[in-house]
Amino acid sequence: MQITEIKKSKQPMKYHLYIDDVFFGVFLDEMLAKYELKTGQEIDEDLLYSIKEENDEKLAFLMAVSYLEKYNVSTKGLKDYLYRKGFKKNNIESAVEKLKGYAYLDDRNFAKNYFESLSSSKGRLVIVNKLKEKGISQEIIDELLENVDDEDEEERARILAEKFAKNRENNLKNKQKCFAHLIYKGYDYSVAQKIVNDLFKGDER
Repeated sequence: MQITEIKKSKQPMKYHLYIDDVFFGVFLDEMLAKYELKTGQEIDEDLLYSIKEENDEKLAFLMAVSYLEKYNVSTKGLKDYLYRKGFKKNNIESAVEKLKGYAYLDDRNFAKNYFESLSSSKGRLVIVNKLKEKGISQEIIDELLENVDDEDEEERARILAEKFAKNRENNLKNKQKCFAHLIYKGYDYSVAQKIVNDLFKGDER
């Protein structure tokens, strides 16, 4: 096998490596230097794949760090991102374990921050479903819900309902719409029912 071209990538510290005129992968400059890889060089296949495995492990980690600098994601979110970038499962798992070891990736903190960011506009049922979609375990979700104040949740639902009901007639149709709105936003049935009964009193035609 022959290295037929090493082309600098648009991204810093990265190069495109071609073997026998076929694109082989993105390599870090430190790996090219470490193994003294050069255009025109003949290289053993086993050695080449060994170098690529080492390179991809480093590359996956660096790309994961860069992604976490821009986005607050769960473990599943990061894994999905690296998978879309074409990394193998072992490279992804290695990057994730390192990041957890450095405390850069923490599903408990992610879940707490995510819940707080949405709680002003959505009820716990919707947020919990979103957390599950993001791969957050039931154990972490249960821990999170233990610290949710029911009165605060109800108050947020009431504010949302009052905003919805403003300038609307006090009738059964609007009461039903308000109830459906709260359910859609993720509030519990009993909470939604209590609030709409308080808001829509009297003449409901």
